[in-house]
Amino acid sequence: MTDIPQAHSNDAIVGREQAACLELRLEGHSFRAIADQLGLSLGTAFTRVRDAISLEVNPLADELREIEVQRLDQYLARLAPKIRDGDDRAINTAVRISESRRRMLGLDRPVAIDARVTEVTQQDMELQEMIRAAKAKAALEESVLLAAEASEEEQ
Repeated sequence: MTDIPQAHSNDAIVGREQAACLELRLEGHSFRAIADQLGLSLGTAFTRVRDAISLEVNPLADELREIEVQRLDQYLARLAPKIRDGDDRAINTAVRISESRRRMLGLDRPVAIDARVTEVTQQDMELQEMIRAAKAKAALEESVLLAAEASEEEQ
């Protein structure tokens, strides 16, 4: 019987790995160094960092965004009587509040940016290697599946 590595079913282990990977990443370690230090694959180290960021940062950002939306609502409510009276300053302030809200909530059409990479870092090269490895693995798995399917059809 072959030893096939299994995914962690223990959330506590995964949580500890996520915390350790994120801490090392924040200290400036490369994904390869993190993987080597914690005995993980490069892909797992990357995934643990990504998931840790998602768990810690995104909910906080959503909460802060909601607080800011409420704050903008309060500003507009206080300006409403002056806006109804046609006060130009109040109207201009309301427009700026609206612009801020649209940017914060991502409602504006994205601005086209011509971004060109002028420097390639070690992390960029590691990420490119991870992508190449994932594509190669997917291609290999696809060819194995197609060969198995063809073999079954021949029988």
